[in-house]
Amino acid sequence: MPPRKRSLSSQQDEPEMEDLLKDVEQLPQLRASLLDWYDANHRVLPWRRNPHSRLPPSALAAAAAAGFHPAPEGLPLDETIYRTWVCEVMSQQTQVARVAEYFGRWVARWPRVADLAAADQDAVNEAWAGLGYYRRARYLLDGARHVARECAGAFPRTAAGLLAVPGVGPYTAAAIASTACGEPVPVLDGNVVRVLTRLLARAGDPAAMAPRLTAAAAALLDPGRPGDFNQAMMELGATVCVPGTAPRCDACPLAGRCAALRRQREHWGEAGPTPGVPGPRVTDYPTKVEKAARREVEVAVAVLEVRPCCGTGPGMQAFSPAYLLVKRPEKGLLAGLWQFPLAELEGGGEESAANQQRAVDSLLAGLLPGLFDESKESTAPKVVSRRALGEVVHIFSHIRMTIRAEHVLVAASAAQLEDWKRGSGRSSECPECQWLEQEALDAKGLSSSVQKVLKLYKSAAKEKRQSITRFFAAKTE
Repeated sequence: MPPRKRSLSSQQDEPEMEDLLKDVEQLPQLRASLLDWYDANHRVLPWRRNPHSRLPPSALAAAAAAGFHPAPEGLPLDETIYRTWVCEVMSQQTQVARVAEYFGRWVARWPRVADLAAADQDAVNEAWAGLGYYRRARYLLDGARHVARECAGAFPRTAAGLLAVPGVGPYTAAAIASTACGEPVPVLDGNVVRVLTRLLARAGDPAAMAPRLTAAAAALLDPGRPGDFNQAMMELGATVCVPGTAPRCDACPLAGRCAALRRQREHWGEAGPTPGVPGPRVTDYPTKVEKAARREVEVAVAVLEVRPCCGTGPGMQAFSPAYLLVKRPEKGLLAGLWQFPLAELEGGGEESAANQQRAVDSLLAGLLPGLFDESKESTAPKVVSRRALGEVVHIFSHIRMTIRAEHVLVAASAAQLEDWKRGSGRSSECPECQWLEQEALDAKGLSSSVQKVLKLYKSAAKEKRQSITRFFAAKTE
């Protein structure tokens, strides 16, 4: 028989989570078990160093072969705080392996907070390109400038002080203060929430439970090694007490004290749950909360290429093909990033498809004065061809964006291109523009959504070249 389901009132009468932890007779042993597991199993990552590590040489060699080395020894405290801050910001909603790749390049380019504070936003955005959630890059630059200007280049040493740094919230402040400075403050991220709710078998909306979970984490925290303990909790959630249907309870150092696992075993036995059959499971925790549906957005994007037009005379010099990028507004989605000209489409489905050319024409007319003038002069700019590149879907945290891309080829004189580069005749309301040749475009750090469009364009261009090659090959047979 499955255990009797408790009433809501009885659940409400249960003691607070931190009280349960205080009642555990062997709390020091629980802490020791977790830290012992961490010392023997932690991942090697470039932003942290565990002086208590007991990793075998084979594990260190395997990590080194994969390009993972621990943080250097003997760094000044401010550099340790800086590296911890950068990694914590990068790690938000991003897998650790991907973060490690970007982290190495970042600290090679900006090894200290003063170096980052002197950077410009475009350089920071380009270094961040591909990591997503670009607001984080802006927070890092704003935070570095704050530390340089308001703190004389020295980071605050406490979680409370770190909260004054732009973009640093409670989790990041606690992670930095405990890991880099040894302050005994708990962290609460998704991994820690999962470990705690399973350890204590506590259901409910994790966001609503955050204050109680934080108090529970504080009660559990090892005061002698707070940074390592916080890292151990997060490591446990990332590698053992994982989400989904396959937590590795047999490898968990807290399995003997886990209330969720105890309930599961009392009901199902050591064999574990039967798929598809109701009953208590470790994976019941944390409670899954339904997320709001993403807003559907359809946009038209133009990969606009300008090539020299035919003709002779002033301004008719040859030039390399140039591609147009425009800068997004400084606030909102992908703030301050460069992209191909983009127009949001009204309606959906066939209606938005019918509006695509009209929307793109209106956008380009504002960006490139004179493009659609009905001039008969040979030097006048003209749209030579338009070619649909296809559609791609890009998922943001709250938006599902369908991108309808096309290649627009324009013939223009060198003089006309220079006018466009200078912004002659363009409204002051138009976004900032940038013209790049193919090599510079390929090298520029662009967001993932723009990279998807660029990939469509390159694929279409390659197919066109192959088609031409096949045509002439057939002619010579």
